Amino acid sequence: MFALVLIANTTACGSSDELAESDNGSSDELAESDNGSVDEKGVRLTTRAESFYSISDLEAVGFKKSKQFTPQTVPGSTDIWYGFFSQRDIEVRFYTSHADALGMGAEAAEVIIARTAGQRDYLIPVVNLYPAYAVVGNTVMLCERLLSTCEALIDALPE
Repeated sequence: MFALVLIANTTACGSSDELAESDNGSSDELAESDNGSVDEKGVRLTTRAESFYSISDLEAVGFKKSKQFTPQTVPGSTDIWYGFFSQRDIEVRFYTSHADALGMGAEAAEVIIARTAGQRDYLIPVVNLYPAYAVVGNTVMLCERLLSTCEALIDALPE
């Protein structure tokens, strides 16, 4: 079931107009924080442009991987892991570079965070589990409930 929701979220159509109208974290709307640039709504973080991470780096600081997804579901990604850190869900998408994570990765993440809680079918509630994301080096982290979910993991990672 979760995989179907993930695939539906990552393959859903969204027009470029919708992305342009949404707050896409442009540089004039970002604020500097200790961790990098956070947008004014507190749902997008960009940090550590020079860093490069693998799943083993995340595991070394306590990320518990649960399920691996095929990168074909998210254009440009090289690896995708769903797991937990501090008892919160985080999905981490890996890219070949920070530029790819900022481009293709952020675009795919925007589709995910644009979703709102609601129902397509009265028996199956569709809830947005990831209303925030962080671009960290070559990764995009989708954060459960709040950006701070990912910030805790980012703070644990070496720079």
